[in-house]
Amino acid sequence: MSSLRISPRLYRDLEICLAAMLAVLYGIAWFAPAIGLAYRDGVNLASAEAFGSARHLDPPLFPALLALFAMVSRQAQWLKLAPLLCTLLWLGLTKRLLGKMGASAECAWMLVLMTAASPTVLYLATGLFAEPLFGLLVTACLLALLDDKALFAGFFAGLATITFSVGVSLILACLVTLVATGRLRSAAKFTGTAIIFAAPWLGWSLAHGGVPAANLHLSELAVLTGKNAMLLAASPFTLLTGWQNLYPGLLTAVALLIVLIRRRFFVPDLFIGFYSAMLIWRTESPLDAFAPVLPLFLWMLWRVARTGRFATVAKAAAVLMILPALWFGASRVATVPSLGAVTGDPVDGGTVRPDNWHEMETLFTFIRAYTPADAVLLAELDPVFQVNTGRRTVHGFVRDGYRNSYGPPGSLVTPDQLRSAMFRENVAYVALTPDRDLPEWASFQKAVAALERGGVLEPLSVYGVTGEYRLLRVAR
Repeated sequence: MSSLRISPRLYRDLEICLAAMLAVLYGIAWFAPAIGLAYRDGVNLASAEAFGSARHLDPPLFPALLALFAMVSRQAQWLKLAPLLCTLLWLGLTKRLLGKMGASAECAWMLVLMTAASPTVLYLATGLFAEPLFGLLVTACLLALLDDKALFAGFFAGLATITFSVGVSLILACLVTLVATGRLRSAAKFTGTAIIFAAPWLGWSLAHGGVPAANLHLSELAVLTGKNAMLLAASPFTLLTGWQNLYPGLLTAVALLIVLIRRRFFVPDLFIGFYSAMLIWRTESPLDAFAPVLPLFLWMLWRVARTGRFATVAKAAAVLMILPALWFGASRVATVPSLGAVTGDPVDGGTVRPDNWHEMETLFTFIRAYTPADAVLLAELDPVFQVNTGRRTVHGFVRDGYRNSYGPPGSLVTPDQLRSAMFRENVAYVALTPDRDLPEWASFQKAVAALERGGVLEPLSVYGVTGEYRLLRVAR
């Protein structure tokens, strides 16, 4: 195996080249003018705009951070700077955390580069998503825990929980770790500090709907947990390659079993176990939520692969794994010049082109110029229309995470639902955009078409947009 040995200088040169390519991809994605096209990032932006004056059904920390940036400017690059800075800090702290857990400098750099090369991490870091902030807080908490700084660890764990509710798994894992190692005084400090931040939010969320999975029937719950378990097993492969396929999940499960038998670590293995168990109950795809723990999971696998006869082969394989990630990352940012937007996560095994931001801006301009200031809109992407037009915008139907992602095929939106919402909310206009990456887009399009045929809606002529970007007026 000695003939396969790669010199440290060659590794360093490879790392520099990879870092340079990643900087180019991140720069292109950051300069993309589109924000809010994934719906979830639009909700975050709308929550930031209305922060302090509206009830939030999502954890409040990331919208609060966005609100601080929005007070300075609402320009896209400025707003996207918040998650991008969180990503850079997260990756920097991850390198330090890996070093404290026994990784060599070479190993830490490689795992950080593999994480940064993930097309999903690239997408989350250059959009308005909370995952980079959550990854930063988780890493800071684990670092403080290893340094026996219980107060700081509790502070970061509490903040992580009000970024993502599943951050409560971090509190549980750290508490078990401290108790199991006999640090009872530190456990008390940690728990008291974490609860100060986490308890108000957890109590409020439980009082306003609780866990969505708890409302499902047993048959639906079985479908949800089964599919999520398979998606989680395959998520490391999907995150690294950008290709959605369930078969690599079998290899991941075998590799994880070997790791747990040969080289168990209390931290972060316990946290990843609790965190994954909670993600199984998530009523939306767990892919994005797994991204913040990707480097910790890679470290679990690397602990076994870095030693023994196949250490050099494993390191070479890690380098090669970055190449498809770069390829898929490049394909995602390739749409920026023409569409002004980055391609999102895989949908049903393939990628879907995002909406054309340039045409949407034309639609926004028309609405601002030719509709009354108090007009009410209805749109599938209601948050982004409300923020960019200044018109109150309603969704027209209730989004159901389980039905959208796991339920049987069928109509997710009906004409009767939209018609009822129009008259209930006094809607004057309906905006139509080709949101193919949203599960309900086909049903929404058919429902609007049915209302148009029935004379409920009449189209308006908007110069400069194609037929997929439309504005219709509600006929009174």
